[in-house]
Amino acid sequence: MCDVDSQGKVVVIGSGAAGQGTARTLVAAGWHVTVVERGKVGGTCLWYGCMPKKALYNAARARRLGVRAELFGLDLADGFDWQSVLAWKWHAQETYAGDQVAIMADRGIELVHGDARFVSALEIAVEDQVFEFDHAVIATGSRPVILPVEGTGLGDTSDDALSYGHVPTSLLVVGAGFIGIEMATIYASFGSEVTVVTNAQRPLDTLDEDVALIAVRRLERMGVRFFSSCRMQRLSGSRGAIDVEFTDGENTERSGRWERVLVAAGRRPAIADLALEAAAITIDGQGGIVLDENQCTTNPRVWAAGDAAGGAMHTPVASYEGRTVAASIDSGVPVVIDSSLIPSCLYTSPQITQVGLTEAQARSSGMSVDVSRMPFEYLGAAVIEDERDGIVKLVFAEDDGRLVGAQVAGPTASDLIYALALAIRCGATRDTLRATVGIHPAYSEALNWAAG
Repeated sequence: MCDVDSQGKVVVIGSGAAGQGTARTLVAAGWHVTVVERGKVGGTCLWYGCMPKKALYNAARARRLGVRAELFGLDLADGFDWQSVLAWKWHAQETYAGDQVAIMADRGIELVHGDARFVSALEIAVEDQVFEFDHAVIATGSRPVILPVEGTGLGDTSDDALSYGHVPTSLLVVGAGFIGIEMATIYASFGSEVTVVTNAQRPLDTLDEDVALIAVRRLERMGVRFFSSCRMQRLSGSRGAIDVEFTDGENTERSGRWERVLVAAGRRPAIADLALEAAAITIDGQGGIVLDENQCTTNPRVWAAGDAAGGAMHTPVASYEGRTVAASIDSGVPVVIDSSLIPSCLYTSPQITQVGLTEAQARSSGMSVDVSRMPFEYLGAAVIEDERDGIVKLVFAEDDGRLVGAQVAGPTASDLIYALALAIRCGATRDTLRATVGIHPAYSEALNWAAG
């Protein structure tokens, strides 16, 4: 079990969602907090992830609506200015960010710029400064996985894809998880010929198959091609004309040429340069930090949170873990990290969200469940917006009717899932949802109908 004590000095490495969640909680409780940041203050989500990607997603959604405007009796110009799209992306994230340095200073958080490394079990060096700590929190985020294939340097990361100078004529996306599919959605919306290859048996294999299939079929109608169970062989040529060879699920060798290749094969904790061994912090066989259920390392004074901890790499999870680790440090009682009821959202077309157990997870655990589905085919809001291929899927425990999992595919899924997460946390049953009436015509109506 981790050592915990009274107020003292805490060093947080990283200023993203996990780092700021930790720092803000502890400084408010009276701790002296130093945050070390090697790059831009605010972390991946703010500068290279959620915010810029969602801004592009929103522009892509507007583009798709413009193309379909005739359906609603409108005549809109069929065009866009990519540089203006990028300008909106920068405006949105800069507006949201504000002055991150000043915000931290106003809260009383000490900010130090530079590369951090452990020099002992209770000391961290940043350049030529050494900081002693009572507790330290590793919140360094994650880095893209680099494929171990020939020519991988010709590929781009998601950081690159957020700032392409123009919309690629053709784009190969290697990976069919959240990042890969979201980028495929954006660029297909703006006219790129997009191909997605994955080594998984199906795209979006971490999501419930019923809702994932809705997104895949929608993307296929937008012209996106999918290849599953693939093995990458090599990349060659030059940027702008990249030749790629891979083997598909039927062991057929395939090749093609794409203007851009986005490698979105996952992310791993960014911990390589921290000299963890100097602090007696153990690394496992996969290169991750060994943590207990409270996310404390084998050094009882050092914790990890967010992507650096190696769990679910989503901003709400990172923020929750940072706050929870801070609570453990401040209270003197380590708190178990449980992110199982934090929703996730895939920003594709339509949005895909889920919380709690999927049907497959519930059944594989031995739980007897009742599954209820509400397709959007006859939902008033969906008919009005021509979004009739959405769905609400609810998973109930058979013995007492409790809601244990929920999945939604639809335009407002990222908002609807909060109500379902709250319902699970509060122990709501099928009868509760059946008796709770939604607005008509609105997508929330589907939650009530799905239980009925």
